[in-house]
Amino acid sequence: MVVALAIACVVTVLEQRRDALYQRAPQSGKPASRWAAPEARWMQRLEWAMADARFHWRGRRPVHPDVAIIGIDDASLRQLSQWPWSRGIHAKLIDVLAKSPPKALLFDIFFVDPFTADLRGDKALAEQTRRNPWVIHSLYCDIAGGRILAKTPPIPALARASSAIGFVNAVIDDDGVLREAIPDLPDGSGASYLLSVLGAARYLGKTPREIVSGMPRNADGHLLVDFAGPERSFPYVSYADVLSGALPASELAGKVVLVGAQATGTYDHYPTPLSKNMPGVEFHANVIDNLLKGNMLRYAGIRWTYAAIWIFAGIAGLALTRCSAWLGALLALALAGSYLGLSQWLFDRRNLSLDTAGPLLSLGWSYVAIVIYRFFTEEREKRWVKAAFGQYVSPKVLDILMDDPSKLKLVGERREMTVFFSDVAGFTSISERLNPDELVVLLNRYLSAMTEVIFEFDGYLNKYMGDGIMAFWNAPVKQADHTVRACRCALRSRDRLEKLNVELASQGLSPLKARVGINTGIMVVGNMGSQQKSDYTVMGDNVNLGSRLEGANKAFGTAIMISEFTYEEVQDAFEVRFLDRIRVPGKAKPVKTYELLCEKGALSPAWQQAIGLYHEAIELFIARSYEPARIKFLEVIRILGHDKPCETYAQRAETFTLHPPAPDWDGVFELTTK
Repeated sequence: MVVALAIACVVTVLEQRRDALYQRAPQSGKPASRWAAPEARWMQRLEWAMADARFHWRGRRPVHPDVAIIGIDDASLRQLSQWPWSRGIHAKLIDVLAKSPPKALLFDIFFVDPFTADLRGDKALAEQTRRNPWVIHSLYCDIAGGRILAKTPPIPALARASSAIGFVNAVIDDDGVLREAIPDLPDGSGASYLLSVLGAARYLGKTPREIVSGMPRNADGHLLVDFAGPERSFPYVSYADVLSGALPASELAGKVVLVGAQATGTYDHYPTPLSKNMPGVEFHANVIDNLLKGNMLRYAGIRWTYAAIWIFAGIAGLALTRCSAWLGALLALALAGSYLGLSQWLFDRRNLSLDTAGPLLSLGWSYVAIVIYRFFTEEREKRWVKAAFGQYVSPKVLDILMDDPSKLKLVGERREMTVFFSDVAGFTSISERLNPDELVVLLNRYLSAMTEVIFEFDGYLNKYMGDGIMAFWNAPVKQADHTVRACRCALRSRDRLEKLNVELASQGLSPLKARVGINTGIMVVGNMGSQQKSDYTVMGDNVNLGSRLEGANKAFGTAIMISEFTYEEVQDAFEVRFLDRIRVPGKAKPVKTYELLCEKGALSPAWQQAIGLYHEAIELFIARSYEPARIKFLEVIRILGHDKPCETYAQRAETFTLHPPAPDWDGVFELTTK
């Protein structure tokens, strides 16, 4: 997240600083630095491209019905001789329209020098302009720092005759596209207005100042033009047709009419978001259309851009770090699509223009940065996980941890788990009969076989303790069925040991017998140790109880002993028999213990016959009916042939028959050894 936000901040600062330097340079009279030069503003160029795309996605929109263009087209040039024409032709056009006058007639044509070939035409144009105050002419300004340095007005006679003269300067962006209009400019005598503003003011019966006073502007004070479509989106009529009367003047009455070059090869053409070659006169028509309909584009502002950048960077930092690369990519695409959809909706329905390049780049760069960061950090984490846990968990569990190292919590955590302890019975005497090499080989074969079984059931091999093994389930990966896994592991390890004993017997070696203790409960799991060495392990009373149960098998002659807490979780999945209530050293509260026999429904015929008799004998013993209990235990022994728990209970029952325990005896077997 920090990386993502840092990138967003850098992007924001660079964009803001670069644009500030670029925009400040003309006002200060100093050249822009190379870093802030137009060719360096790649993000702004991308933003312009995104803004242009919104026009294409929206398509054409209806134009105001009272905006029309008298185009100086190729047909007019052929009929009325080559350009430039005598000013008398324009005077005649005004005279024709005066019969059914428009609200405003705007000449997007410069008349800056006298037409020496026909000076009477200059005089006629000035006279017609004086007679018809709805005629508005154009001038050109030299602009620097948002102020007028010099004006190039029409010829003096025409300037004096005009009721209003508007400048026609176009704002061409660094990529050569015309997107904005300058509505007004301060000068020494007050303000000068764009030709389009003057035409809209004349149509609406307002002053130019009233028109521009409530106009939405961008940071430069410019008007963002809402283009209706590509060229010829507005109705064009041929100059020659109007002059000849082929198009009645009444068709243009009451409208705002512009006069400008349309013919191929004229220089007054500009690229716009929807057109590669739009006549300048139609650009002014678009501006007038915006002013009459009140649908000027509004810029949301750079603060919104910065807020969106921070929001996207924050979302990337919070969300993308918590999901996979593919899911993160889908999320990033969904966010980008949603933002584009929102910006398009606001553009279409609210005439609001949002910056999209910066926020989307922030999202994209944040995603890339997080992916790169996660690639290196997760690869490092995966190598560490593999080195630290590869010998302790099954390949399946290791794959889970390497795919998502966040599942591994090394800090201490309290969690319900199942712990497994096993030990080889009489291993000390076995080791005394073997030389060191034989002992190592035997121990390695045994531990390897048992470890394979633990990994088969996705247990965590915590440690080897000589011939002893400690394992646990439900960490580091959570396992809802951890008790069942541990019990199945114990049964499978018993079967695996039988196969190993067959192999050992064929080599003249003594068979091995193992005891297993299993307990379930709340334990503390995490990385524990010193600064020099630490291990991922479990601690707590419930861990100690599991170890004591493994040792308690000695007293009962059993192979797999589980606690009452484990029994409660697995009683529907396994066949068990109650052993005793025992009290382990260091614990005051007794614990019920059970012997794990087999999977549910897998009892041998002898056990199917004996299990009911055994539990009847236990109930009689607990009820202090010792002699009847002894008889039942002996019956079970006859069925099974040999059973150490029944032999132990039969001996106790015989003793208690002769020497009954004290009346206050709680019936708990005290385990005095570990």
